[in-house]
Amino acid sequence: MSLTSHLKDPRSAISLFLAEQLPNTRALQADYRKRLSRFPVPVRPRVEAGLRPEYRMLGHTIDHRLRISLGAPTGSPIKEGIERAVLDDDGWPSRKVIHAVQRAGGRMVEELARYESDAGQPLCLETADEDRLIRLCHVASSFEAIFRHCGWMRGNSLGLCTAEASLEDLLEAVPDYVVDDIRQQMQLAARPGPFEDLRLLPAEARICGPVFDGSRHVGGADADFILDGALIDCKATIRPERVDRAAVYQLAGYLLLDHGDAHAISSVALYLSRQGALIDWSVEDFLGLLGARHQLPVLREACRHALTDGRHGSPPPPLDSSPPLPRPRPASADQQLLFDELS
Repeated sequence: MSLTSHLKDPRSAISLFLAEQLPNTRALQADYRKRLSRFPVPVRPRVEAGLRPEYRMLGHTIDHRLRISLGAPTGSPIKEGIERAVLDDDGWPSRKVIHAVQRAGGRMVEELARYESDAGQPLCLETADEDRLIRLCHVASSFEAIFRHCGWMRGNSLGLCTAEASLEDLLEAVPDYVVDDIRQQMQLAARPGPFEDLRLLPAEARICGPVFDGSRHVGGADADFILDGALIDCKATIRPERVDRAAVYQLAGYLLLDHGDAHAISSVALYLSRQGALIDWSVEDFLGLLGARHQLPVLREACRHALTDGRHGSPPPPLDSSPPLPRPRPASADQQLLFDELS
């Protein structure tokens, strides 16, 4: 199970802990929506009448394409997805199709690996190169879906190919609207503004797909990015005003799972790829808006204890006696938070 799967279960240990210790999600959402109002409306997929876009897959695809711009084209979820493709869904797809998909996946990884670079990659390539790269990212997202589901799930487009399919066949099968939609989002990212600034960070300040000390306790959770100490979750939603409690707790969960402060996270943020906008909070303000009564180190230790039933060997932290967290100061109209303005 992923972190999001755990958060969907209100009885899970992480859900119960966050609800108790960070109860005021409405205040954080209100602050987010107030700041959201300054940005343009989101771009939308341009599809034929009657065709419903696969929004979840589009979200994964833009995430992969942005990672390539940061010089990290592949990660373990993609590679493990290729390996887990051997796990069919009650005979679907056939063994021959599985073998074809795995062969194509191996070639896909080889091609994507060419984009690995400490210097990163341009946010927009020449048209033909960009078209192919987006298709590669979309196919990679289908392999990641296999990883997330620990095997095939009916409906995965990779399983609809023939037993003779090659990588070229998988790329050609990617719908044209996907290419057009991801190109729109990358053009927004390429404008002077938050993501271009992030892309130009030194290589050591860019982490894609970070995992945390506590990830293994919630199904191996990995976040989208940590860039210059900012924990960033990419959202490709067409209704950004509907960012909900689960999205807030996803950010909070990643923050608390870094039990030993290995990533030195100083702020948390949502990057809205359909608007080219980034909304961020300092860790102190984020926790304060959520109604935290304790400092981050105490919350992390308490979270670890809650997820492990104390198996790591230390007693639960004394929450009642820990120093209270200062209430966040309201932002002034002209306050410039990190990467908060869109050029």
